[in-house]
Amino acid sequence: MNRIFYSMALTASLTILAGWAFGQNSSIDYSYPLPVDPSVRVGQLDNGLVYYIRQNSKPEKRVELRLAVNAGSILENDDQLGLAHFTEHMCFNGTKTFPKNELINFLQKTGVQFGADINAYTSFDETVYMLQLPTDEPGLVDKGFQVLEDWAHNVTFDGKEIDKERGVIVEEWRLGLGAQDRMMKKFLPVILKGSHYAERVPIGKVEVLENFKHETLRSFYHDWYRPNLQAIVVVGDIDPDSAEKQIITHFSGLKNPENNRERITYDLPGNEEPLIAIATDPEATQNMLLLFWKHPVLDSKTLGDLKTKITGELFTSMLNQRFSELSQKPDCPFVFANAGYGKFLTRANDAYLLATMPKENQTNQALSVLLAENQRIKQFGFTATEYARQKEDMLSKYEKAANEFDKTESSQLAGEYVANYLTEDPIPGVQKEFIFVSKLLPEITLEEVNNLAKQWITEKNLALVIMGPEKVGLQVPTEAEVLAVIEKSRTVELTPYIDTYVEAPLVQEKLTGANITDKKYNSELAYTELTLSNGVKIILKPTAFKNDEIILSAFSPGGNSLYPDDLFLSANFAASIIDQSGAGELDNTGLQKKLKGKNISISPYISDIKEGFNGSAAPKDLETLLELVYLYFKAPRKDTSAFEAFISQMENQMKFMKGNPVMTFYDTLFKTAFPGTNRLIIFPSEDQLKSIKLNDVSTIYNDRFADASDFTFIFVGNFDPDSITPMLVKYLGSLPSTGRKESWQDKAPVFAAGVTDITFKKGTDPQAMVGIGLSEPLEWNEENVLYINMLKEILQIKLIEVIREKLSGVYSPQIMLNLDKYPKPEFMMGILFGCSPKTTNKLTKAVFGEIKTILKNGPTAEDLTKAKEALIRSRETDLEKNSFWASKIESICFQDANPSNILNFKERVNAVTSDDLKDAANRFFKIDHYVRVVLMPEGVVKK
Repeated sequence: MNRIFYSMALTASLTILAGWAFGQNSSIDYSYPLPVDPSVRVGQLDNGLVYYIRQNSKPEKRVELRLAVNAGSILENDDQLGLAHFTEHMCFNGTKTFPKNELINFLQKTGVQFGADINAYTSFDETVYMLQLPTDEPGLVDKGFQVLEDWAHNVTFDGKEIDKERGVIVEEWRLGLGAQDRMMKKFLPVILKGSHYAERVPIGKVEVLENFKHETLRSFYHDWYRPNLQAIVVVGDIDPDSAEKQIITHFSGLKNPENNRERITYDLPGNEEPLIAIATDPEATQNMLLLFWKHPVLDSKTLGDLKTKITGELFTSMLNQRFSELSQKPDCPFVFANAGYGKFLTRANDAYLLATMPKENQTNQALSVLLAENQRIKQFGFTATEYARQKEDMLSKYEKAANEFDKTESSQLAGEYVANYLTEDPIPGVQKEFIFVSKLLPEITLEEVNNLAKQWITEKNLALVIMGPEKVGLQVPTEAEVLAVIEKSRTVELTPYIDTYVEAPLVQEKLTGANITDKKYNSELAYTELTLSNGVKIILKPTAFKNDEIILSAFSPGGNSLYPDDLFLSANFAASIIDQSGAGELDNTGLQKKLKGKNISISPYISDIKEGFNGSAAPKDLETLLELVYLYFKAPRKDTSAFEAFISQMENQMKFMKGNPVMTFYDTLFKTAFPGTNRLIIFPSEDQLKSIKLNDVSTIYNDRFADASDFTFIFVGNFDPDSITPMLVKYLGSLPSTGRKESWQDKAPVFAAGVTDITFKKGTDPQAMVGIGLSEPLEWNEENVLYINMLKEILQIKLIEVIREKLSGVYSPQIMLNLDKYPKPEFMMGILFGCSPKTTNKLTKAVFGEIKTILKNGPTAEDLTKAKEALIRSRETDLEKNSFWASKIESICFQDANPSNILNFKERVNAVTSDDLKDAANRFFKIDHYVRVVLMPEGVVKK
């Protein structure tokens, strides 16, 4: 074995590293190669297989395993279209060590969840397999390496299993049908003209999937699953030496086939004239406009390459700020617009990309605005003030990542190493990257950033896609009109952008704060509860889960339930509208500029039965977070322009939703489940949106946030409670307090009585959707909540096992579970799946068959074990997340949840018996009380 280490010695210090790269006189050696993070061990076996090993304890007692195969659909022969993806599926349907479906069965018994902890994807150029395993169960990690080895060269491809899987993959293909698929088939051949990629979409062609010979599939695996096209990635709570030995043991014996087929890297050919694709569809839900300027892929190997990368990031970030500013004007012709630069479909091409959602009949105008902003930058560049803010913002983001270097999730690191293998993305590590960026940023001039416009925006290699609904009265641009807009944009007279932002304090008045009237400490869950003299309650739970994160969750009872039906929409959208309006003296644009360089997010909300805030901040930005909370209480903005922009955006996003069969399915399902309510509005109509009035919005919002005396503020994260308490007392103690006593009203919709079973027809694709809803009152206690979650987990396991694997009738059955204690204790479970129009009744019968089996016998011992392990393993990782603790503490405060049940969860789960769940199922599941909604295509008779 020839070990290759790309990393520097572990003892190399960051100071020495910076000296090598930047020199004694601060001059920068731009040819300096970006190093590999010394924390990762990189090697290569004699057969060509590359491996990455990194010890990482976030989360604890878990390891992330990856098999990256440098082969995807681009390498298929004409008779193999879709078989790269089919090969991925077969890796889960029989290997030398795990025949048939034994792999999933074995892993589920250890708490591994299909889809969440074990998964894979296939793209044009690669196939990647992902597996997360516990490391505290003896022998399990060894089994994980055996799984990777089997995937790499020991998939059995049993003929019967291949034929069974055809149905599953056809159902995956079926789920992708619809307006987007039809439009894609129109525009891909145009923008990929002359490219191999135009005919190699990973899902393939259904006629191939249904009819290929078994040997054709095996041939793809034989040709491309070989060690010189594979990498193993191991990141987690493991011993690197032991992991390396496992890799040597399992993969050194893999051999490359004789006469290897060449692994060709394809690119996109250039084009002199713009490639324009215009695709419309009656079922499309929105307009989209995409522009691509194709360029050769940029290298990412040296400091100079990193400088080029961050120069581009500065450009696109400032342009996106301008687009955001434009979108907040009511007369803006688009809902949103974004710019970016990076890899475009192929490994050989980058692209400068502009994407926007034009408003109705304003596609040409949206295109004109995007091109004008490009030309404005070409002519005048960005301003010095824009540039200063963006550099500060970029440095702050890299600093935050560096601060979290030892708290980075293993899955994120594994993804970075996979990208390094497949596309040579650099992996210097976040600490070094922060040092490099902090040194490079001062060296990047505004002129260099502005010059990118001339480099990126060229007359050649432009491709443009327009997609949208096809309806009477809708204006769709012609190719001639698009070309005319492009040509006009090159000579249009423009004026420079004016940055009107003026720096000023967020809160300008002096705050008096309040007194602490009560202080308690919860030793069981390690949090402190403060009560202020204005009635505000504050809960502080310091943690070490993240170095640079504080989570805020705040709530007060009431919500939109306190307003009549005719004001429901105004109440429902009030917080979003106010949030989009800015805060205090700053409109939304000014607020965005004010917050540049800060790691902070904060939004008010008004839900059915409460109102409050969700937010987060780096410790250094906590005071800014508190300033914004104060302003959202004391100085919310009533901004006519922001309101009109919000309504315009909503109208354009909602307008065509009901023309889409799947969107109509969800709308019909919920309205059937909860008939006769005026407060269940999935897709508001134009008239309903016009009923929202700014005066109502402002009045409702001010009412909800007029009194902080019944608010509870929960802070979880990296802070010292004593250090931040004076700041909390200052800002939260200055919030208004009237001492009013209020709660919510019960205006929750009522689930339909008896059995409701309806079928409706919409759309032309051979695509059906089935939705089954179950809902019953629930005696609210911790046991029942646990039981219903376990039953949901067991039912999910059975549906995958039966209607996917056994019947090959669906691709991905989903179960949604909603549990409410207030305004009345109840649960709703939704079972959703797409399928062939011919199998809706057969699969429905199978679903109810599994429910009836549980009602009669309870779950099997094996399924109970799988559910227990899944819940326990999930809870283990949740316990290390700030967001989990914020949610659980809110449940303790708002729902009187028992704090002890958070910590003794494992014992409670393990104590549950099959008889417990059988009894619970008979209380929760009533087979004579459900709703079923079936979407069928028009003109197809259900069988």
